Amino acid sequence: MEKKYFTSKNRVSDFSNFFNNSSSELLKKLVFVCFTLLASLASGQVLKSSDKTPQVMEVKSFIATMKKSEQNSRSVNPESKRLENLLNDVQQTLYFYSGKVESYGDKPNSLFTNTKSLNAIASSNIDIEDIEIVTIKIDNNADLNIPIDLSVLSTFSKLNYVYILSNISSSETSIIKLIKNINPRYTVFYKIDQSE
Repeated sequence: MEKKYFTSKNRVSDFSNFFNNSSSELLKKLVFVCFTLLASLASGQVLKSSDKTPQVMEVKSFIATMKKSEQNSRSVNPESKRLENLLNDVQQTLYFYSGKVESYGDKPNSLFTNTKSLNAIASSNIDIEDIEIVTIKIDNNADLNIPIDLSVLSTFSKLNYVYILSNISSSETSIIKLIKNINPRYTVFYKIDQSE
């Protein structure tokens, strides 16, 4: 009895013979469809992961979503209450405009600035230790041309929220286009309020 040794040449010919059988036509098509489907899914994942559009919501919608989520999970300490407190109640606050700092309170947990002053925060010596929310104001049409680079907030260890407050007529799209480098550690939301 003659022994048959498998070589790479034999394997290739055996493999091609397998696909040349008429009974395996269906299998060929199935393998091709599976390969195409997997390739499509993989490319879809790459496109999805490279999508840089930040997830930013209008503040009222964001709070409503929070409350619904907390209701569903039956949260004991609702985060939505804390956020509403930060937004609506008097806080110990820092104001940083044009390189000047004004502080109200011993341990400020809120920081107000505008798009023109935001980048100077990194080189300032303001006390950021307890800051939980940063409010960035858009005061005029020229501010819609200044990117809001949130990487300057990377050293804010307790930061939970970035609130973009537009005091001029603008749109969600125009605000979102301004925002760069959102850290998943905090949430970004906005409000368009021309009353101020």
